[in-house]
Amino acid sequence: MAEERAILTLGSPAFAVEARNFDYQRLLDDYLVESISLSEVADHASLTIAIAKAVAARISAGKPGYVAFIWFFGTSQFSPFDEAMLRPLTGSGCRFFSGGGAGYDDVGTQWMASQSAYYCNTPTAISISTANGALMLMLAVMRSAYQGDVYTRSGKWRGDISDPKDIYPIGLDIEGLTLGIIGMGTIGKALSIRAQACGMNVIYYNRRRMPQSEENGARFTSLDELLTTSDVISLNCPLTTETRHILGAAEFNKMKHGMVIVNTSRGPVIDEDALVQALNSGKVSRFAADVFENEPAIHPGLLEPHLAYRVMLQPHSTGRTTASFVKGERQIIKSLREYMSGQRPEYTVNLQ
Repeated sequence: MAEERAILTLGSPAFAVEARNFDYQRLLDDYLVESISLSEVADHASLTIAIAKAVAARISAGKPGYVAFIWFFGTSQFSPFDEAMLRPLTGSGCRFFSGGGAGYDDVGTQWMASQSAYYCNTPTAISISTANGALMLMLAVMRSAYQGDVYTRSGKWRGDISDPKDIYPIGLDIEGLTLGIIGMGTIGKALSIRAQACGMNVIYYNRRRMPQSEENGARFTSLDELLTTSDVISLNCPLTTETRHILGAAEFNKMKHGMVIVNTSRGPVIDEDALVQALNSGKVSRFAADVFENEPAIHPGLLEPHLAYRVMLQPHSTGRTTASFVKGERQIIKSLREYMSGQRPEYTVNLQ
C-alpha cells in the first residue's frame, strides 16, 4: 500500500460496488483511503471543520497531506465546495478533486486551477436519466398528472361538471409541437431524440452550432427565433454568467401566449419573479422544474394554490437514478485512477 499517497473521500460509493470493472476495492488495496462519513457531517461548515481536522491529523503525525479528495452523489447539502472548505487540502499538497454531477457551478474550479489542481466532473453519468426526467415533467405537467392523482385519490374523479373551474382539464398533447432546447449538450441531445420520437419538431440554441452530423434532426436557431416559435422550451444549459436569467421578463414577452417551460438545468437560468408574472398572466400556461433559483427554497409565487395544477415541482431529482449513480461513481474512480497514474484525467474541466 502506497501510504504516502493518501486519498480522502466524503462518503463511499454505494451504487457501483457490484458493477463489473469497478475497481474501488483495488484502489483501497493500492492506496491509503480515508473517509469522512456522511453521518459525521451535516453541512458546509461541519464538513469544512472535518476536512481541516483530517489534514491536521496527518500533518501532526508527520505524514504527507492527502493527494486527492473525492465526493460521491447525495452531497449537495455540503456545497459550495470552495476555497474556504478545501484550502487545507491544497495547502498540504492535494491536486485532484472530483465530485458526482455534470454541473460544477457550486465548485471552486477556477480557484482549484490557480492551485494547479484538477477538478473532474461526471459529464455523461446523468445525461439519459435527466433527459428522461425532462420528458417526464413535460408530459406530466401538460397532462395535469398531479391534478389527476389528487382528484382520483379524493374521490372527485374528473370533478364537478356543474363547476367549470373544478373539472379535470383535457390534456395537451406534444405531437406536432415545436420544442426549443436551450443548451444542446449531452442532456439536450438525448432529450431531442426522445422528443422527436414522440412527434415533436426540435429546434435548439447553443453558444455555437453543432456539426450537422450530431444534430439528429434538430435545427439550430438564434435565441430570439427559439423564443418566438417554440411551443415548449426546455432549459438544459449549464449555469454561467451568460446563462443566468437567460429567461427573464423580456424573453417571456417574446414567447407565444400559453407557453410551456421545463427546467432541469439550474434554477438561476430563469428569473423566477418574471416567471411567476408570466404564469399569472397566462403567457406561460404550464411550468415544470426540479431546480430552483434559491433551492431548496421555492419561490412563494410558484406555491400559490391557484397555480397548483399548472406547475409541477420536483426536488432536484431528475438525474437521481441507480443507473446514473453507477455511471457517475465509475467516472469518479476512472478520473482518480488516471490522475494517480500520472495522466491528465479525461473529464478535467478546469486545466488545459
